[in-house]
Amino acid sequence: MPNKYHPIDYFNHFGDFVSIFSGQKDFKIISSTKVQIKLVDGYDMFCTDLLNGTVKIHREYKELSTEGITTKFMLLTEIMFKGNKEHAESYIKFDIIKCEIPYIRVGVDYFHVFPKSNRYGYNLVTMKATNKQTIVDDHGKDFIQLIPKFNDFTLEPNNTEYSLVFEGCYNQYSPFPHKPADKQNISIDDFPATATMLCHIFGDDQVMLALTYMQCLYLYPKQPLPILCLVSKERGTGKTTFLNWISMLFGNNTALISPSVLASDFNSSYSDKNIILIDETTIEKSSTIERLKALATQKEIIVNQKFVSNYAIPFYGKVILCTNKEEDFLKVEEDEIRFWIRKVPKIKSLNTLVEVDLGLEIPNFLRFLTELPPIDFTKSRMIFTSDEIKTTQLDVIMEESKSGLRKELEYHLEDFFLNNPQIESFFASASDIKEKWFCRDNQISIHYISKILRSEMKLNAELCKYHPFSNLNEEKKTGRPYKFNKKQFANYNQSIDL
Repeated sequence: MPNKYHPIDYFNHFGDFVSIFSGQKDFKIISSTKVQIKLVDGYDMFCTDLLNGTVKIHREYKELSTEGITTKFMLLTEIMFKGNKEHAESYIKFDIIKCEIPYIRVGVDYFHVFPKSNRYGYNLVTMKATNKQTIVDDHGKDFIQLIPKFNDFTLEPNNTEYSLVFEGCYNQYSPFPHKPADKQNISIDDFPATATMLCHIFGDDQVMLALTYMQCLYLYPKQPLPILCLVSKERGTGKTTFLNWISMLFGNNTALISPSVLASDFNSSYSDKNIILIDETTIEKSSTIERLKALATQKEIIVNQKFVSNYAIPFYGKVILCTNKEEDFLKVEEDEIRFWIRKVPKIKSLNTLVEVDLGLEIPNFLRFLTELPPIDFTKSRMIFTSDEIKTTQLDVIMEESKSGLRKELEYHLEDFFLNNPQIESFFASASDIKEKWFCRDNQISIHYISKILRSEMKLNAELCKYHPFSNLNEEKKTGRPYKFNKKQFANYNQSIDL
């Protein structure tokens, strides 16, 4: 019942009259309703606590009226806090009523922790750095002793059994904002809008993988997962709706950022998040691409926040990004297994209230996820094998990610094998290739050709004697040539008109 009152009303109604003068000089407690005050001129004044919570003053005392009526709160403010109303309110709220302290101290740094409603109406925990003096100015110096102290920050994700404190550290993972439905045996008919969206985004071929992905996000938030990329050059495909749904579902444990934030040294906006959402993505810098890849597998992150000492916490971030560029939003190497890329088609039937429907279906969907068969964690460190999440769009992006010289080399190699069907393989060094195909191009050096052959095409050079390009009319050379096989570079099954 007391927490329903404003601090001032609470103290006027429930406050102990005598406690106002406890520990004060020149005050003599006569009874629970009377206190004698020693004034400068030796005159005594009595204060009487009435049943309605007011106090009668028999003589002027500081800012209180002569022969006036005041309240216990105003008396408390004047006697204990020298007229500071804000400090008096804080004393009532946090010392007497025992409201939750909206501050924490981690190491030597102070933070203000408060709820903030998001666009979907859910109250999410927000934490802003502050300083000791600001807290003293707002609440008084004694308030500092009430602030909970923690050894360090940590991150302990759990969407079903949340704990604020973990091993003496402040858990930066936020409470999950939803609860699963109570009823059992949920079917897809109980969340039609959600099922329709998942089928649209992932297609009939991979929708079951999508359910496993969502089950893992909810029940196993520590588990690494591939980087999910939703691509489409068309508008109105539902990519952004999917991001909004993820944000709605996982609340403050998600962060929507831009690629520029990912490239920045300051990472506090996403370092403690379980799901990192990136919309309208084009990532050009190789350093940013490498950081994105690292986020999929790294186990710890150094939090770099302005005006706060750097600290390390466990990292369990999963990345979901959307882009209108289908082929060249980032570079993906051929042996890369951390990307799950889906090309999303245009929505055929528009539902302007789809996000409302998705929000209403969350409890049923969560219950459905808990009733799915257990996840097989033995297949891959990221749950899914590369073959399971392989898509046609991934092949397109891998092809587009090749360097210009590699594409040129593959074109020349294919042309060579198609026009020399009798040759199954041949040897050639970087200098041989430069002389044969790029002798007039000063931008392409022998060193660059060798680098592409080694790093991108994964070819090895060994010391030997050889006929360059299998040209038996030339004398053998001694060098470190690369071996090229027809099966790698030519569609040798097609008919060729010689």
